[in-house]
Amino acid sequence: MRRLTATLLLALATALPLQAADPSLGGISPRGVQRGVENVMTFNGGRLQDAKEIFFYGGGFEVVKLEASAGNVKATVKVLPTCRLGQHVAQVRTASGVSGYKTFYVGPFATTAEKEPNSDFQAPQPVPLNITVTGVVTNEDVDYYVVEAKKGQRIAAEVEGMRLGTSLFDPYVAILNAKRFELASADDSPLVYQDAVVSAVAPEDGRYLIEIRESAYGGSGSCAYRLHIGNFPRPTAVYPAGGQVGQEVEVKFLGDAAGAFTQKFKLPTELVDLFDVEAKANGQVSPSGNRFRLFPHGNNMETEPNDEIAKATPSELPKAFNGIIEKAGDVDYFKFTAKKGQVFDIECYARRIRSGLDPVMNLYKADG
Repeated sequence: MRRLTATLLLALATALPLQAADPSLGGISPRGVQRGVENVMTFNGGRLQDAKEIFFYGGGFEVVKLEASAGNVKATVKVLPTCRLGQHVAQVRTASGVSGYKTFYVGPFATTAEKEPNSDFQAPQPVPLNITVTGVVTNEDVDYYVVEAKKGQRIAAEVEGMRLGTSLFDPYVAILNAKRFELASADDSPLVYQDAVVSAVAPEDGRYLIEIRESAYGGSGSCAYRLHIGNFPRPTAVYPAGGQVGQEVEVKFLGDAAGAFTQKFKLPTELVDLFDVEAKANGQVSPSGNRFRLFPHGNNMETEPNDEIAKATPSELPKAFNGIIEKAGDVDYFKFTAKKGQVFDIECYARRIRSGLDPVMNLYKADG
C-alpha cells in the first residue's frame, strides 16, 4: 500500500507540471475571415510562446506566417477559394501540447466596421452591396445600414450573431424602403439556427435600409454580429436535400425572394458528416451553404398528388424518400414492398438538414 501511494504521488507530481504547461486558447479574432485572400488571425490565450502550428479542420487553409508570444499567436493565413463557407474550428499546437478549439467563420466578402451613431432611421450608415459589417448591439440599440439598389435587384442579408457564441444574442433583421415600409423581416430562421436571413426584390430604384437589433430590444456590449449585406442569392431550402456520393445532382434552391433556381453539383466520392451546397447567382454566392446529406444510395422523389394512401408515390429501398410539405394540412405518402421478416430503419431528416419542418411519421400497411 505504501509503495502504491508513493507511485500515485509520483504520477501526480509528474502530471501537474505538464498540465500547467498546456497552452490555452481563449478566442480567435477577428471572428470571421474572407475566402480567397490572405487574412491575419490572432489566437489569444496563454502559454503560446512556443507555438508551432495551427490545426485547421476540413481543408482550405494555408498558414503563411506565424508570430508567437506568451499571450497570443498572430497567423497570416491564406484561405483558399475552395474553402467551405460558414463555421470552422481551429487549435494551436505548441512544443508542449495542443490547446482547446475555438470557432470562427469564413465568408465571401471583405469586412467593414459599424460606425456609430447609426441608430437613427434618418441617418443610417452607408455601405456598398456585398460587404460584411461587424458591429455590436447594445441595450435597446438599433443599427441601420443603407444601400443603393436598382428596380428588380435582389437585396439580401444574413447575420451571424447567436452562432458566434459570445452571448445569448437573438438577432432580428429587416429590409425597409426609404419610407420605412418593411419588405422582409426575420427573427429565427431554421436555416441558420437562431440567427436570421432575409431577401427582397427592390420594387424601384432607390435607397434601402437594413435594420438589425436584438429581437426583444435587449443587447449588451458582448452582443457582437457579422452582418452580410448584398445582392447575393439567399435560398432557405434545397430540394432534394441529399444525394448519392460520387454522383452529379441537380438541385432546386427554394425560398429566395427572386424565385427558385436550379444548380448542378458533383458530390464527393466519400461520405462527409458536414457537407453544404453553395447557392450561386449573378456572380455572387450565399454567405453560408445549405446543408446537404450524403448517403450511399439514391433518391425517390415524390410525385404529386400523393396526399392519400391510394396515391402513394411508388418507391424502392434502400433509398431516401424526398418531398416537400407545401402548405398547411399537406401529407405525403410513399409506398414500398417488403418481405416477411425484413427489418427496416425509417428515419426522417428535417431540422438536421436545417429545414423548418417539425416532422411526424406514420407507418401503415397498404390497406390503411
